[in-house]
Amino acid sequence: MVRSHRPELEVVYRAAERWVAEALRGDGSLFTPGEAIWTEALLDELNERFVRSPDETSDAFQVKLERQLDGASPQTVQLMGEVLYVHLLVASPTSSKGETKRRLINQVLSWAAPVTAAIPSELDAALDQGFAATGTAFNTYRPFQLALIIEFARAWKQQERKEQEKLLEEPWAFREFLYDVALPRGAHSQREALLHLVHPATFERCVSRDAKARIAKTFSELVSDPTQDVDRQLAEVRHKLAEEHGAQLDFWDPDIRRQWQPDTSLWGQFIHWASRFYDSAEFDSLERDYRHEIVERLTQTRDALLAGTEWLAPLKKAFGPPNNLMSYHTYRRLLDWCAAELDAARLALQAMWQPERTAVQRVRDFLGQIPEDVVSGRGSRTTLASFLMMAVDAAQYPIYQTRPFNKAMDLTQYERPPVDSDEAEVYEHALAFLDRLASEASSRGLELRDRLDAQSVLWLVVRWPIDQVDLPANERRALGRYRGSELAEEGDEAAEEEASTISALTLETLAERLLIDVAWLERIRWLLEDKRQVIFYGPPGTGKTYVAQELAAALTRDQNRVKLVQFHPSYAYEDFVEGYRPTELKGGSPGFKLRHGPLRKLAETAIATPEETFVLVIDEINRGNVAKVFGELYFLLEYRKRNVILQYSDEEFALPENLWIIGTMNTADRTIALLDAALRRRFHFVPFLPSQPPIDGLLRRWLREHRPGLEWVADMIDQANKKLDDRDLAIGPSHFLKDHLDEESVELIWSHSIEPYVQEHFFSEPERWKEFTYESVRRSVMSQVASDREDVDAASATD
Repeated sequence: MVRSHRPELEVVYRAAERWVAEALRGDGSLFTPGEAIWTEALLDELNERFVRSPDETSDAFQVKLERQLDGASPQTVQLMGEVLYVHLLVASPTSSKGETKRRLINQVLSWAAPVTAAIPSELDAALDQGFAATGTAFNTYRPFQLALIIEFARAWKQQERKEQEKLLEEPWAFREFLYDVALPRGAHSQREALLHLVHPATFERCVSRDAKARIAKTFSELVSDPTQDVDRQLAEVRHKLAEEHGAQLDFWDPDIRRQWQPDTSLWGQFIHWASRFYDSAEFDSLERDYRHEIVERLTQTRDALLAGTEWLAPLKKAFGPPNNLMSYHTYRRLLDWCAAELDAARLALQAMWQPERTAVQRVRDFLGQIPEDVVSGRGSRTTLASFLMMAVDAAQYPIYQTRPFNKAMDLTQYERPPVDSDEAEVYEHALAFLDRLASEASSRGLELRDRLDAQSVLWLVVRWPIDQVDLPANERRALGRYRGSELAEEGDEAAEEEASTISALTLETLAERLLIDVAWLERIRWLLEDKRQVIFYGPPGTGKTYVAQELAAALTRDQNRVKLVQFHPSYAYEDFVEGYRPTELKGGSPGFKLRHGPLRKLAETAIATPEETFVLVIDEINRGNVAKVFGELYFLLEYRKRNVILQYSDEEFALPENLWIIGTMNTADRTIALLDAALRRRFHFVPFLPSQPPIDGLLRRWLREHRPGLEWVADMIDQANKKLDDRDLAIGPSHFLKDHLDEESVELIWSHSIEPYVQEHFFSEPERWKEFTYESVRRSVMSQVASDREDVDAASATD
């Protein structure tokens, strides 16, 4: 509904209705009911004295008007007072105070002696309100605006009563009639005001034609015919926006007004986009929720280190998933250094995490003990320190990255840190920027909870992928224009270092790190280029998911272009592609909103960036109903160049050629045998079996390089798999690929991972369980080793 729902404006609408009833449906009066004031004869006299006889002196409006009305009939003077009332009725209190309006109208009425007309109390109250911010032109061009009301009323009185009723019943016919009235210069706002006064349910309460045009342009994607008049465009925009915002949609509500009339200051523009993200129901899930897990792991690491207990394994876990806040290569080098230099690493982390220290002290003392050849570059080192600072207080010490912070500072013209600043000073400068951001947001009605909120909206504004932003297409385009150039800028050490490390992650280096043949990796790449889809299958613990993620990162050369999802029995099309999800509507009422799932989001990113490769890793793909989860996209797995219509958004969609899919599948549950021929036809299948490359011998190669005294563990696995005699149930090497593997941990892993796995397999044959106990298999292996040694010694003696 166009008519404002603000209760204080009801008196204005009642006054307008009274004017329509008295002056347009009849010849009556606003101020003296029962008298004929809005007559054709009086309007003609007023036209002759005021419109056709302009006073072009430089005197004040009231002085000139009094001269123009001198000698006019008292009724004509009263008519001018009522015309003035209609004119002033729309002006908001901030544009023209009620007392000012009354004084002007009463001054005119005082010239009507001996008639003593006065503003009735019910109409007087309306002067304290008003629905339009009118501006200075409203006063400057007042004579022309009053002239339009007079000319409109004269043209109206010339219509037959039947035609008048039609115009009052049919808004668009009324608009056509009004627009046929000659428009005096400077009277545009009065014409817009008359539209809303007479037909408040159809025409917007906006007296600025420029504002109307801006609104229509902002929401142009909702307009089917942009050549139609602006009021019809606005009616169509309102109808479509009301589906989301409700029938009481108001273009002046802050959330909507920011879209078509943003704060044009630098900070105003930044806060506008920040609020668009912050107001989303998904804000916490996008930026805060997953960090709680990271912070919890960091806190556990800090507590363990300060308590003098094992801390390296928790630190590794803290850097692992769901962490996406820093480069894998940066923290990998740090972890390698920590493992090699435990004492030095402990001292460095103590400097970071000891209580009662400032942020500058923590960062400076920590990085002072981290060699430059371990983590190099001011940007990367600052990011690392800020990541660890989250264990102190994540809400006050959020993550820092050079590119997004520099971009935000440039957009707001906030000075970057001096080039000679050390890492501690850079981080301190970043925290000050977040404080300024929060202050600017608060002054504009956006209350952020803490620095983490400030850093989160910064992230979203400057770097969240445009195609994944949950905003209308026109706003996504506007955000892209606001951001301007790409984030990576010359001289950005963090960007340069990240680019170099990503480029270095070739298949050759990956093969060396994974201890598998590069030819095998090249083979997988060929399979992906052929069908765009492969499935890694094999028993648990063979590294399928790990290799899939590492290979995806190498093929895309960017972790941000890799997405991991996990299927399970309740996983559905609505989770994977798109579907309606519960949300909180405007006003707090519950509702549903169409949300894109990970497949569609990544596909749209790939479509927008055709020169890059993207990989979707689907873990345990066979645990979901693949045909049901993919829905109509099942067809696209085989026919990439074809389009299908999505069942919810009713839009055409295609899987881009540069989006590859790697699925993983456990064979232990036998579900691979249940896969239908259609799925088999759409994927290449790659075995991950302990008896075949690349898994065959992998554990032995790893132990030889990292734990040479424990090669007998590989013998235990080989012997157990020989006893199992089932390739789909074989024990994989991943159980024992651990940096701090020792004999004690081997026993624990075997007793609590391997034995339960075997017992499940031989559930109906418990007598066989003892064959696979740690003691039994270890004893058998050691006996075999001793026997082999005796054979070797005997052969040597014979020689």
